[in-house]
Amino acid sequence: MSRLRFGVLGCGDFLRWNEPVIAASDDAVVTAVFDPDAARAGAWATKLGARVADSAAALIAAADVDAIALFVPPWARRDLLLAACAAGKHILTTKPLAPDVAACAEMGDAVRRAGVRCGVIYNRTGSALIETLRDVFDGGAIGRLALYKHDWIHAYPRWNRWATDPVRNGGPFQDAMIHNLNAARYLMGRELTAATFFADRHSQDIPCADTESLKADFAGGGSAHLFITWAADLATYGTAGNDREHHDIFWLVTDQAWRVTVDGADLVASRRGETRRFPLVTPATTVYDGFARAVADGAWPRDLPDLAEAARDIAIIRGGMAAPNALVAYSRTASA
Repeated sequence: MSRLRFGVLGCGDFLRWNEPVIAASDDAVVTAVFDPDAARAGAWATKLGARVADSAAALIAAADVDAIALFVPPWARRDLLLAACAAGKHILTTKPLAPDVAACAEMGDAVRRAGVRCGVIYNRTGSALIETLRDVFDGGAIGRLALYKHDWIHAYPRWNRWATDPVRNGGPFQDAMIHNLNAARYLMGRELTAATFFADRHSQDIPCADTESLKADFAGGGSAHLFITWAADLATYGTAGNDREHHDIFWLVTDQAWRVTVDGADLVASRRGETRRFPLVTPATTVYDGFARAVADGAWPRDLPDLAEAARDIAIIRGGMAAPNALVAYSRTASA
């Protein structure tokens, strides 16, 4: 098949993290970039072998662009996605999909009407850890996932004015822990039935809460306990990008009482003194190749959330934020 030609809107930190993955792709190529910072756009165009578009609108309309890599902040994403849909361009973007449920719904309607494909990149996309966990749980050797536990402690993003804005970005959970809400939903493999959201202000004078957590309940007795705090005065290593001190606590328990952790390149399951090891297996294709093939033949890559799944994450978080400390029930038919 011919290579899917991407136009990149937004040459910031997310592109920096994704450039090696783009370079490793066989079925995707970047043909054009645009960023309000012309110097930054020029530098990335040179690095990617692309040209600099005159504007976001010109890039979206370009004949040599099949898909838009929409790497802009969530509050700026809706209008650009709507324009891309109107131009019949496929879209690959990142979390959080949008600041609120209403924007997600508008974006979803536009994608459906246009008949384009839209994928949303999360940390689990292309993750050897998460894909190996999914294979192990699906295989049944140690049972299915019953308890997902993930804590993140890191410095809050001081380098921009929107990251701590509860309207434009949400807060620490929607900004970052949304990665692990999505991973927990993916690994549980069954419907979320209820969730309780908690928010606290401990030490930081910022517009949003500095500490947030969620207990999510799933059909069949599963639960996820997700916690994030920006309360500690941790280090920011550079304000040009997302370089900050980060501490991660992660473990799982199955319904057969296996405790699952990570040790180097292996998953380790332990129970009553017995240990089983499962080597981590890296996905065979990059997210850009998987997306290109989905556009070409319709086979959607399982490690790439679609727009509806990403919108569901926003609905769960915003539903909890609207009723803190209360159990919010969900049904299989609830809209995103």
